[in-house]
Amino acid sequence: MRKYLRFVSQSVLGMLGLSVYILADTFFIANYIGADGLASLNLALPIYGIINGTGLLIGIGGGVRYTLRHTRGDENADSVFTASLLMGAVLSFIYVLCGVFGAEHLARLLGASGTVLQPTTVYLKVCCLFSPFFILNNILTTFTRNDDAPGRAMAAMLTGSFANIMMDWYMVCVLNAGMLGAVLATGMSPIFGVAICLTRKRGYHIGKHRIFEEIPKISAAGFSAFIGEFSSTVVILIFNYLLLSLAGSTGVAAYGIIANVALVATAVLTGAAQGVQPLISIAFAEHDRRTLTKQTRRGVVTAVLLGALFTVGALLFPQQVTAVFSKGSAELTALAVPGLMLYFLNYLVSGVNLLLIARFAAAERSRDAAVLSLLRGVILVVPCAVVLANIFGLTGLWLAVPTAEVLSLLCGLYLLYREKKSEKTALQAV
Repeated sequence: MRKYLRFVSQSVLGMLGLSVYILADTFFIANYIGADGLASLNLALPIYGIINGTGLLIGIGGGVRYTLRHTRGDENADSVFTASLLMGAVLSFIYVLCGVFGAEHLARLLGASGTVLQPTTVYLKVCCLFSPFFILNNILTTFTRNDDAPGRAMAAMLTGSFANIMMDWYMVCVLNAGMLGAVLATGMSPIFGVAICLTRKRGYHIGKHRIFEEIPKISAAGFSAFIGEFSSTVVILIFNYLLLSLAGSTGVAAYGIIANVALVATAVLTGAAQGVQPLISIAFAEHDRRTLTKQTRRGVVTAVLLGALFTVGALLFPQQVTAVFSKGSAELTALAVPGLMLYFLNYLVSGVNLLLIARFAAAERSRDAAVLSLLRGVILVVPCAVVLANIFGLTGLWLAVPTAEVLSLLCGLYLLYREKKSEKTALQAV
């Protein structure tokens, strides 16, 4: 139990710190740049989500593969780390090219026009240029955690977040650098995390044995994590499109508040799921079904308690939360308060879904992890958003994510039941 608490608590604190990257931008942009800046940030978030999702795909996929091979005594486990770095370098290069040559085109595709086009373009360009640091930070923190150093991984994430807050304040408030200052602060923050991860004696090193064979295996193990981030991107795009027709740019700004506050809750629940992942992988590699079941149950209890805490907080203090970002705008507050209360109902079940996804991935059931990720992220939430928004307007739109999460949980429990049933049948056959 002590080891579980150490891994999960430090992972949660680290992910909480990581979520501050965008939340700090939201605070300073909302209060010192205004509603157009907030709308621009929300329009640009999908690209940030894809970049972060790429880092999670490589980091979590590589971390799972490294833990399994290392636990089984494979002397070539280091090749997983090398393959992860290679994947990160290639994909970072693609994102950098997009930032240099296609930032404005991307901004227009995301719906930016008029006064929000220029700040959205600036945010996208700088975010893409700094993508190598975002991706490398994700890779190193995940490998560090899986290398039995969750405290160092937590320190890396928290240090980067603290640096982001300080640089946000200096660039936006002191230098008055506007959107450019905000995104530069965010882009430079992961450099601190990378430095902390590298300044320790590591169990993983550069290896050259069958590197390219590991790439598809890393991709399969981390695919569900990428889908989780990518689905957030799809949800933001769909919500922005529907909100523009239902409530205009003010509605998009209101959703910007909700989405960025929700990033913190999602990061904490993701941290809880990622924290237990190395323990599940070790139990699976050692064929210790009893420990695997015990760690899964602990993860579910943690997810339910944390999710309930976020939901109750949103129901009791919606005015106070939105006031931090609304800059006294009555119209913005009127849209954000009920949206926050309804949207946060999803955290009663979404943490369990994230735990099940991590559990499937950690036990080499990447197909089940991917299916559940796709269901909760795209397949169910998009039709729920469109249908409920057309029937109930804004209220229906805010309830789309909670509805999709409940349906996904039912599917996740069925996948878990099917896994246990197949294991029981296999044992009886023996």
